[in-house]
Amino acid sequence: MNMDEDRMTLTQILTALMDFLMKDGSIDPVHQYFYKEFRNILNQDENREFDVKQVRLLLDKTRSIMDEVTEEDFQGMVQAVLTQYRNTNDDALNDRIRKMAADDAAAQKLNAADREKRVEEARKRAEEEARLAEEERIRSEARAAELARQAEEDRVREEARLAAESKVAEDARIAEIARLEAERLAEENRLAEVARQAAEEVRREAEEARLAEEAIRKAEEDRLAEEARLAEEARLAEEARRRSEDDALANEKAAYWDAQSGAGASAPTEDHGGGSMKLLLIGGAIVVLGGAAAAFFLL
Repeated sequence: MNMDEDRMTLTQILTALMDFLMKDGSIDPVHQYFYKEFRNILNQDENREFDVKQVRLLLDKTRSIMDEVTEEDFQGMVQAVLTQYRNTNDDALNDRIRKMAADDAAAQKLNAADREKRVEEARKRAEEEARLAEEERIRSEARAAELARQAEEDRVREEARLAAESKVAEDARIAEIARLEAERLAEENRLAEVARQAAEEVRREAEEARLAEEAIRKAEEDRLAEEARLAEEARLAEEARRRSEDDALANEKAAYWDAQSGAGASAPTEDHGGGSMKLLLIGGAIVVLGGAAAAFFLL
């Protein structure tokens, strides 16, 4: 079978490469990175099956971005990928051909020519069966790969949905925190304003009380001053009255002594005039005292 006619699936290619890289029981970090890059390049290709030339081109493409891989290691990878699948299928095919030929020869005891013909026919039947089996396997792998791809897409969509829901929930949580903080600040401002207004009211009431007390004190001082003024006026009026009485009495005495010293017929007239003056002074004093008293009681 010509190697260029072989076709390999993605799984077979990657399995062959990984078997080669893990031949010592572990994998070098550089080789691991090469495997990862090669797998990504295969996944980007739309084909699910690859011939030898395609695989070699993809290996070369991976090598172009992996300078760390030595030439010896790279050639080993190429040989492992391009020969393992062919060898495995050739061995299986030869085993089936030999078994079919042996069974046919034993059953019919054919001559050599017929036996070769039968062998060839058996080989062709085996190859056809192998081809059909391989096609079925490829289709199965394609279906499995498609299911895996769909599952991966579903997983990615689900992760995106969960991430979107998480973002919405986080945005809602942040918005709620902001709302509560705004409400808290508004309440603090309201309470501060209430306290300020209460303090202003207390200050205003205190100022009004002070002004009221000041007005009361001033009124009291005015009242006391008015009382003092009226008392002073009453005292002055009383003094005036007394002086008037004293003057009247002195006049009466003078008139009396004038009369006694022989003033003649005019004495009674002078005496009468002195009495009238006295009465006038007494009446004026009474009027002044009465006005002062009335003013005092009115206040």
